[in-house]
Amino acid sequence: MTASKSSTETPSSSSLPSSLPSSSCYNLRRVITPTLTGLPLLITTKLLRVPILGRLIIAFTKAVNDFGCVSRLAEGTVTTAGLMSYMPLYYPFPDLELLEGRSEKREDDGSAYFCMHEELAKGFDLERFIAEQNENDASEELHRDFCYWTIQDYISKYTSQQLTPYQVALAIVKAVKQSSQSPYSSTSSSTSSSPSQKNINAITAMNEHEVLEQARQSTKRYHSKQGIRPLEGVPIAIKDEINLKNYPTTHGTTFLGKLNGTSVNDCIIVQRLKSAGAIIVGKTNMHELGVGTTGFNWTDTGMARNPHNTNHYTGGSSSGSAAAVSAGLVPLAVGLDGGGSIRIPSSLCGVVGLKPTFGRGDLDMKLCYSLGHVGPIGGSVVDVAIGYAVMAGVEGNDHDDG
Repeated sequence: MTASKSSTETPSSSSLPSSLPSSSCYNLRRVITPTLTGLPLLITTKLLRVPILGRLIIAFTKAVNDFGCVSRLAEGTVTTAGLMSYMPLYYPFPDLELLEGRSEKREDDGSAYFCMHEELAKGFDLERFIAEQNENDASEELHRDFCYWTIQDYISKYTSQQLTPYQVALAIVKAVKQSSQSPYSSTSSSTSSSPSQKNINAITAMNEHEVLEQARQSTKRYHSKQGIRPLEGVPIAIKDEINLKNYPTTHGTTFLGKLNGTSVNDCIIVQRLKSAGAIIVGKTNMHELGVGTTGFNWTDTGMARNPHNTNHYTGGSSSGSAAAVSAGLVPLAVGLDGGGSIRIPSSLCGVVGLKPTFGRGDLDMKLCYSLGHVGPIGGSVVDVAIGYAVMAGVEGNDHDDG
């Protein structure tokens, strides 16, 4: 099979089956790897982290299951071309002719695709966009039974000195504590009129001191009218699958946070949000390991509940992020989507979620980068657009293990 590195020459979806070599087929074989659960799984994960012993176990497992075949396939020694040289298939294809003479082509594969996004993003003024939306919202009174404060609402209150980020942070800390009691408490009521009174368990980790300190600094900037950034003082929550400095990344489990320890660096997405002035209020709940669409979690973190009806599922796996926005705890939260993990909980919780197009953002995590995409969840399309504008961009392939 002959393939071109240019994304525009990727075969059409109708021609893909016929383009495969006739000799290609699945070479199924027995996998000699035991299934581990419970205590054996916990012991094995600890053994794998022993410097020398762990490497020997991994090497043995790869050898008996011929994992080397995967490396040989990627290196191009099995087929006529290596797989790592090609971008994943995606439709529709970008019109690269629009880029001729407008961008200096990069040397890496798929460079024109990224250049196209850079060209389209030029001239976009985030501060102007927020100001225009703020004027539009102020010109008409909203009448809704379930009303969310938008990003523009926060910024408008701050700039008019009706509220300060510190006042908001105090209220959020209190609301998070009230809403994060035992998710199975008998006091949980689906008829409660205030989301903060529901045990929705959306935010599972919060450093109160750090949140209030961020708010103090933001309040000072508004008071001095200097250094105010596009998301100055806006509270945002992060899915517990993304590294946040001074927080463990548990992936919705009881053991990964202990094994990995506290993150020493922020994921690049979090760095961008902080640089834009956002107040990061903590980590949100999620379906255990992100391998489910209900949001159910039986571990110590408990299950996030749908703010509209706490007897209903939130959807998953970004359950806590969607619930936090739906409850009005934050106007924007960050999720991660591979097979619907942003879109499903957003739909079930009545908010807006976006799984970005491949290649539109950095995700410094050891996941399938062509499938797992980080994206925003917000109470409105405008808020999601603002969050997307801040989070999007490609700077490299950092893989932060901290």
